[in-house]
This record gives sequence, structure tokens and C-alpha cells, in this order.
Amino acid sequence: MDGEVERFLKINESQHAFAVIYYMRKDGLMATYHPDFIVGTSDKIYLIETKGNDKVFDKNVRQKQTAAVEWCRKTNELKPEERMDREWEYVLISEDNFYGLSANGATISDICERCRVSLSAATGELFV
Repeated sequence: MDGEVERFLKINESQHAFAVIYYMRKDGLMATYHPDFIVGTSDKIYLIETKGNDKVFDKNVRQKQTAAVEWCRKTNELKPEERMDREWEYVLISEDNFYGLSANGATISDICERCRVSLSAATGELFV
């Protein structure tokens, strides 16, 4: 069935080197970022970051979002067999979104679709 979770991985920084994303911090220094989870469905792979409500609009979180969206875009340019024959998307799930959506019967796939991050949302620019 489409959208059902087939795979789930809690990313461990020391064990999952493939999941490192480089980004520019707000102070101009390069840094590394590891999303919290990877969830695979029959047609998508979601890179998932969870954040407290107070951190969602933090400048460094925005920088990480921009880098992760771009990382997914580049991954999606690979041949399908090189990306598990799935589309990759970046998702930022806040506390309110998770608890509100799940309390109303949303599945993890529903939550991921609702919380996908676009490049324009990450940068705060309408036309990017």
C-alpha cells in the first residue's frame, strides 16, 4: 500500500556517515548536520528533523533546512536505482504539528507530506 512505512532509521552521527549534510551557520562558519530520522515508504524517502516549537524559526535551523532541501534535490537528480527508486524529501516536524496531526489520526506518511520543507519555505523567499 502506498505511503506505508517500510523502513525507519534513527540516525546516529557516528554510525551513519552517509547522512551528513554540510551547511553555513549564521555566524558564517561551515558546520555539519545530521537529520534525526530517515523514513522510507514505497515511493519516498523522508529525511526528518524534529524540533521544539521554539526552535522552528531559528536562523541556524533555517540554514540547515536550506542545506537539507538542496541535498535532497541533488539526490533526486541521481538515477532512480542510485536513490532506492524513490523521491527524497526533507521534513521538519514541530511538536505542535506532530502531536496535533497524530491526535487527529494522521499517519507518519501524512505528517511527512504535511510538513515537507520547500526551498522557498526554508529561505523565506517566495521565488528561489
